[in-house]
Amino acid sequence: MVKNKNNNLSEEDNKLWETVSNKATKYKKTNRIILNDKAEIKTQPLKEEMQRVVKKKDVLNKTNFTKEETLIINKNNLETLDPKQIPSGISLKQAQDLKKGKLRPEKIYDLHGYTQFRAHNYLNEEIIRCYKRNIRALLIITGKKVGASGAEGVLKKEVPKWLNVSPLREVILMTSWATPRDGGEGALYVLLKRYKEINN
Repeated sequence: MVKNKNNNLSEEDNKLWETVSNKATKYKKTNRIILNDKAEIKTQPLKEEMQRVVKKKDVLNKTNFTKEETLIINKNNLETLDPKQIPSGISLKQAQDLKKGKLRPEKIYDLHGYTQFRAHNYLNEEIIRCYKRNIRALLIITGKKVGASGAEGVLKKEVPKWLNVSPLREVILMTSWATPRDGGEGALYVLLKRYKEINN
């Protein structure tokens, strides 16, 4: 390719270039990305997916808790403790004494101001410690708030569930809602088994 003094192509080069460029296939699609203001960004599927993940997580948590509780009950032939009922394996007199508050608490645990996580860990540690020291009668104050359906509260609902899950269920003989002088439905009497009963 020859250039003249003005840096212009010669006539021969121009003809050659036209011949080559005419035969070349032009790329019609542009490499530029054109943003359309009217284009909608679809976020709905992502939101729906996140909701499905959250719901699945909630279901799994609930299922895990149920399986864990069922496994313990089936493995050790332990019935579910209900604060309103007298379980088997305890004398009627001892059960009535607990329900009426005649078995006075040796230890009192007040959970006011505790988060669920902290309360759960605290009860696990303290109840096992009491069991190993042969401290049998406990009072757990969960607190309550009065709603349309009576006494309500997060810890009031959760604590009885925790007492039915390992390691606590294996060491508890009976639970009962407290008498009014000890907190009523905002507190639980808990009667532990004797330490030697588990380890024989």
